[in-house]
Amino acid sequence: MANIAKKGNVEKITSLDIENEVSIFESASLLWKNNNGWEYIEEAINMASDKLMNVGRYYDDVRKYSIIRNASESLKIDVGFIYDETDDIKMEAFNNLTSNDVLNAINNRFLDFKSLWKNAFGDNFSFHVGDGIKNRLEEHKRQENVYGYPFQSGYLTTIFKGMREKKFIIRSSISGGSKSRNAMADACNMACDRIYDWNKHEWKPTGQKQPVLFISTELTKEEIQDCLLAHISGIEQDRIEEWRDIGEEEECVLRLAAEYVAESLLYGEYMPDFTIDTISETIEKYVINFNIIACFFDYINDSPSLYAYYYEKTKSRLRTDQILFLFSNSLKLVCNKYNIYLGSSTQLNDSYKDDANKDAGALKGSKAIIEKADGGILALPVTHKDIKKLKPILESEGRFGTLTPNMSYYIFKNRGGKWKTVIVWTKINLGTMREVDCFVTDYNFELITDIERTVIDFELDDVGNVGIIETDNSDVSGTDLATKLSK
Repeated sequence: MANIAKKGNVEKITSLDIENEVSIFESASLLWKNNNGWEYIEEAINMASDKLMNVGRYYDDVRKYSIIRNASESLKIDVGFIYDETDDIKMEAFNNLTSNDVLNAINNRFLDFKSLWKNAFGDNFSFHVGDGIKNRLEEHKRQENVYGYPFQSGYLTTIFKGMREKKFIIRSSISGGSKSRNAMADACNMACDRIYDWNKHEWKPTGQKQPVLFISTELTKEEIQDCLLAHISGIEQDRIEEWRDIGEEEECVLRLAAEYVAESLLYGEYMPDFTIDTISETIEKYVINFNIIACFFDYINDSPSLYAYYYEKTKSRLRTDQILFLFSNSLKLVCNKYNIYLGSSTQLNDSYKDDANKDAGALKGSKAIIEKADGGILALPVTHKDIKKLKPILESEGRFGTLTPNMSYYIFKNRGGKWKTVIVWTKINLGTMREVDCFVTDYNFELITDIERTVIDFELDDVGNVGIIETDNSDVSGTDLATKLSK
C-alpha cells in the first residue's frame, strides 16, 4: 500500500491494486493467496466505511500502542507500571488514556529518575511545603536546633542565634582589622575544649569540641598556631613570639595550651590560589572524613585561578564585582549542600569612613558579595569620634564600669532575624583575641536596652540542642566574662 501511494496521485487503493502490486514478488504473492488477501482487504474496507469520521481515535490508539512497544523494545523500559495484559485494572485504566497520557507517564519516569540522581549531587530539591511541618513546630516548642555554637560576643550569639548550620555569615573589616584572627578564635572555641582563666589560675572547659576546618588564603600554619596558642593560653601573641618575660606558670600554661591544640579537632588548609571547585572539594573531603560542622574561609577575594575558572565557565571575561558575586553565591550553595556553618570575610573600601555607609556599599570589590549571605557584619576599630558619641552611655551611672569598647560590629544584614542595623560594642584583646561585650546601640548611637546576651552552656551530644543561661554579668570581670562567652 505504501509503494502504491508513492507512485502518483492515488486517492483510493483497492484489493485489485494490492494484488497487482504483490504479484511480482513470489513470497508476497504466496502470502497474499494463502491468507485470502483479497477477501481480507474487502472486509477491511467495508468495516471501515462508516468509521471515517473517527479516524483520529483509531490513529491515537495505534500511536498509543506504538509508544508502549517502542518503550519496551527500543528503550528496554519495563512498561508494567502502566500496561500489563494480566492486570484488568491496569488495562482498563490504559484504555482510557490518550497517546499523550502514555507518553507523559513514561517521560515522568525519566524525570523522576533524573531528578533523584541530579539532586543527590546538586543543590536543587523538591518538596511539599507541609512535609514535616508538625515536627518543625515541635522543634520550636522544645527549642531544639535553634542555636548553633556561640560567638565570643553573647550579643552576636543573640543576634544570629550562634553559628548555625546552613548559615553563611560575612564579617568584613579594614586591612589589618584582625579578620583572620577573629575567625580563628571562633574556630578555636569550637574545636578546643579548654581555655585558661588567669583570674582563677585554672583551666576552664569551653564545651564539647567539634571538628572545624579553617581555610587560609594568606596565613601560614605557623602564624595560625601562634594565634591559637595566644587565645587558649591568654598570653599575648607578641610576648610568646619574643618569649618576653615568660614566667614559670606562663610557660607551663603554654605547654598545656600546645597539648590542647594538638588534641583539638581544628584542621587547616592553605590555599592562596583557589576556585569554587577546589573549595567545594576540600570542604567535601573534610565533611566525609572528619564530619566537620563548620568551615571558616579567609577571605573572599579574587585570584588568578578564579578569573580563569569563570572564563572557562562563561567564555567571557567577567568584571571583578561579577566574579566576587558568583563566588559568594557558590560559597552559600556549598554551605547548604554540606549542612555546615560557613564564616568568611572581605576587606572594606574607603567609603566605610562615611557614617552613612555602614552597609554593603562599604565592601571592597562588590557590594553584591553580601546578597546570598545570611548575615553581614562590619567590624571596625572604635575611633575617638565614636567614643565622643558614646560618652553619655559610658558615663551613665557607672553602668559599664571601665569597659570602654575598642571594637564595633555594625550588623547590616540578618536574614530572618529580629536584630539588624544595630551596633555591638565590645572590648577585645588583640594580643589574645579574647573578647568581652560592652553594650548595643542603634546606628544613631542610642542605647538599646531590650537586648540581652545569650550565653550557651553545652551539656550535649547534639550541638543543636542548647540550654540558655540568663546571667547578670555586671559584676563579672572581663576575663571571667570572656571565658564564659567563649563557651
